[in-house]
Amino acid sequence: MATQVKDIMSTEIISVTPDIGLDILEQELSQNFINGAPVIDNGKVVGVVSRADIIRQLNIEHTFAAAVYDYYEGAFLAYSQEDETNKLGAFVGGRMEHLTVKDIMNRSIKSISPELTITEAASLMMEYRVHRLLVIGEQLEGILSTTDYVRLCAEGNSTL
Repeated sequence: MATQVKDIMSTEIISVTPDIGLDILEQELSQNFINGAPVIDNGKVVGVVSRADIIRQLNIEHTFAAAVYDYYEGAFLAYSQEDETNKLGAFVGGRMEHLTVKDIMNRSIKSISPELTITEAASLMMEYRVHRLLVIGEQLEGILSTTDYVRLCAEGNSTL
């Protein structure tokens, strides 16, 4: 019998709510040694968020700030280069302080059944280009991540 998702998935689910700030999100991810989490609102899965989403948003904010800076560059000519860099950093930081998980989360939820084989699940992860899939039966039962596959191999169970 082929190994099923329910045999290797993580059942200890660390989730976040959509209204927490990105600083709290990063703290939750770090404290729990994870890179992403399902977003739960009123008991319902509404999205997934990861460190990659934070980095993507930082890049967007930096690009936006640089464009604003370029537009208003004449206003900053009286300042030194260090002052200009500090203003740009403060601008990005100020915007980031007001962003929440709901602003950056992925609303396209990729989920699988706990009965799916791990080979089929791996194929879906490759197709969707994701590092985690939510395992949903009657409810959210677990998360299958690339770490679960690494653990499987490290334990000597690498025959899929």
